[in-house]
Amino acid sequence: MTVEHKSIEELRSCGVVKLRDKDMYALWVKTACGNMTSRQFRKLSEITENYARGYLLFTTRQIPIIPFIHSRDVEKVQEELSTVYLILDRCGPTVRGINVCYDDKVCPYAVTDGLSLGEKLDNFFYAPLSHKVKIGVAGCPRDCIVSRVLTDIGFVGVGRDGTKGYDVYYGGRLGVNPFVGQKVAESLNETESVRLVQNFFDFMNQEGKPGERAADLIKRLGFDRVQQELNKNLRERAILEPIKCKTRLKSKETDKIILRIRATCGEVNADQLRKIADIADKYGLGFVHFAVRGAPEIPGVDKNHLEAIREELGRVGMQILDTGIDNLQSCFGSYCTESNVAPQPLLRKIEKLAEELGINDLNIKISASGCPNSCGIAHLNDIGFMGVVEPEVDAGKCNGCELCLAVCKRKAIRMVNDVAMIDKENCRNCGQCITVCPANAIAEKRRGFAVLVGGREGEDTRLGETIAQFLSEGEALKVTERALRLLQEKRSDMGGIIDKIGIERVKQFLLPAQDSVSSKV
Repeated sequence: MTVEHKSIEELRSCGVVKLRDKDMYALWVKTACGNMTSRQFRKLSEITENYARGYLLFTTRQIPIIPFIHSRDVEKVQEELSTVYLILDRCGPTVRGINVCYDDKVCPYAVTDGLSLGEKLDNFFYAPLSHKVKIGVAGCPRDCIVSRVLTDIGFVGVGRDGTKGYDVYYGGRLGVNPFVGQKVAESLNETESVRLVQNFFDFMNQEGKPGERAADLIKRLGFDRVQQELNKNLRERAILEPIKCKTRLKSKETDKIILRIRATCGEVNADQLRKIADIADKYGLGFVHFAVRGAPEIPGVDKNHLEAIREELGRVGMQILDTGIDNLQSCFGSYCTESNVAPQPLLRKIEKLAEELGINDLNIKISASGCPNSCGIAHLNDIGFMGVVEPEVDAGKCNGCELCLAVCKRKAIRMVNDVAMIDKENCRNCGQCITVCPANAIAEKRRGFAVLVGGREGEDTRLGETIAQFLSEGEALKVTERALRLLQEKRSDMGGIIDKIGIERVKQFLLPAQDSVSSKV
């Protein structure tokens, strides 16, 4: 690939994403059903050392992203990846690699063999479709890949009346228009599941408009019409040759655990990558799983080896994720072209804060995103943060070009007498209108962190509610400290606390502006 001869959008569709720094890109590397072999891991380590800045990111997309690859090295890196049978994933309006958790040979909670279905559905990665499409398979209702929100079509393994199958959720997404997927089918077998996805692709080709995703079809055409189209002829077999996952096991693992490794903000350096690969070979099954929350996972580990592994990880500055709060995940942060704030410094301070407070509860989930696109899944935590910037229009400078209308995903801008007017209630403060304005007529009024609380994954998936905006890092830390104390006191997730005492009382307790208000809840 010659970077210089392709547009930014063309590059994004091939997994090469422009960063803020001149001539610097991030490469999105595709996984096979969320897994990579230790050999592939070692190759990633070499690439980060030789072509990047010595580290990569474990992301919510269940793939590694290598930032800071110079344009002149993009082709070389692709050649290096191909030597271990790796290709690039995609970004933008195109089909993404499949999201899959563990199958029933690895995970004790798995109801179905999710890898089997995932191998079939991964064929759709090669389907020519100019819409953003994410597909996910979770082996049980715990839904560790959060398929109900993070995928346009999510399959969740269930068992009913002695029969195993998949419930199907349609329309999930985050970003400025978040949506929890709606159930469109129950207890489908693999044949029916594959046919449903084929129906979806046919439907999008026939009815989809530019820029639309699954959730948009529900909004425009109605749930009943969408459900009817997806459930047509489900017993007709789609002709697909499964893409074999090299990490697929032949027999069930017993008396073994899935080892989780803390990787704050998803950042793992080259030495750490090599050590993880070594541990996977020595103590595990020879592969590593990419989890949604950015913590590398090694399945098939004997509990008797935990202390030896702990010592080996300590030599490269890593820890087993078995104390403190859950892994703190973020997005690219400040080096992303759309980021409004840097979430990594905030999350690292939050991690230290949790340690100082002596909190030891892995069920507490916190993450942050640099902008409202929420690539750091800010909506799905007890407390989440997003970088926001408030736009303000200078009517005297507006030339009526309407470029801001085209980039606003919320349709919160309209023209009045050839001047842009922003609906502040509908605006999500992403800042894209500021970036695109050629006349500098839309300027930044203020920026900071938005705070969301009460998000949750699993059977009772829910999106967090925004309780404050434009907070400084210091104010965000104050909110976090109060939230941690509240979670510790109530011994419940934030969603449960909201259900019990109401969002207004939670806001009253958490917001720094309410220092004069009693903190008793």
